[in-house]
Amino acid sequence: MRCAIKESLCRSNRSASRLAEAKGHKPPVPFGAGGRVKVAIFVLGLVLLFVGLLGAAYGWLAASSLETAHAFTCSPSGPPEPYPGWCASLLSSASSYRTLAFGMVAIFVIGVVLSVAGAVMQEVPSAPAMMVPPPVPPPGALQACKNCGRSMPSTDRFCPSCGTPQW
Repeated sequence: MRCAIKESLCRSNRSASRLAEAKGHKPPVPFGAGGRVKVAIFVLGLVLLFVGLLGAAYGWLAASSLETAHAFTCSPSGPPEPYPGWCASLLSSASSYRTLAFGMVAIFVIGVVLSVAGAVMQEVPSAPAMMVPPPVPPPGALQACKNCGRSMPSTDRFCPSCGTPQW
């Protein structure tokens, strides 16, 4: 019983949408293709914005910590280097983290641009609907001609008596 109710609702919805299309009305699309693209660009922008912000903060914090460690352990009046190359490796690592921070700032800026673009973007018009031929009835089924009313096979495109197109 439940399936029969669902099927009748589906059939009535399909016939209502076909009637609206025949009158020239387009059926509403829940979140049109343009709406999905708009939301996707906005969300991608937000993700890049937050990743860039966190990455830049981490890069600057790590670089600052390494530079502070270099200042305390590698000063001329301080203790000698723990091992050869210690001070150079601290500065090299600090430079790498600083470069990471600048790269993350670029990702942050890209995220801001995408978020703003997604927020102000107009909906993209969807492609025109393609004509779909009507469903093919089972072989052997008969129908009446729309013009003369004579019985004819339902698979025929034109009436064999008067030549009127049937679909």
